[in-house]
Amino acid sequence: MSLKYAQSGPGNAAEYLVSGTPYVTRSAATEVTTTTPLKHTFPFVTRFFNIQNIGANPLRIGFTANGVSATETANYIVLDSGTTSSITYEIKTKDLYFLGEGGTTGFEIMAGFTSIAPKQFPLLTGSNGFEGVG
Repeated sequence: MSLKYAQSGPGNAAEYLVSGTPYVTRSAATEVTTTTPLKHTFPFVTRFFNIQNIGANPLRIGFTANGVSATETANYIVLDSGTTSSITYEIKTKDLYFLGEGGTTGFEIMAGFTSIAPKQFPLLTGSNGFEGVG
């Protein structure tokens, strides 16, 4: 009889059926610049996350550095500034990238975690896994 139990992974539906373990973090109001994407890595894979823009300028949010830096296509969402400007997604991810639009800005994140370790989550990229690319 083996004493090695299977680990939970990103495809385990049970991880997303229960409430997430709470997590909150906040940047400085001017920490996100317009030139270099800021990467935020979560300690566990998320079940959901809510982001509020706490700065004076719009905030780009994406899943890769190239995504938020895109110029030809928009591979990000934009969250306007203001106290009521927030967005919630029930998305599993291990990283988020931020970039200011028109000036520096900041963010506040409230998330719910699964018990899935980030190393078990796949690398997100537009070219990974497509035939002839990557």
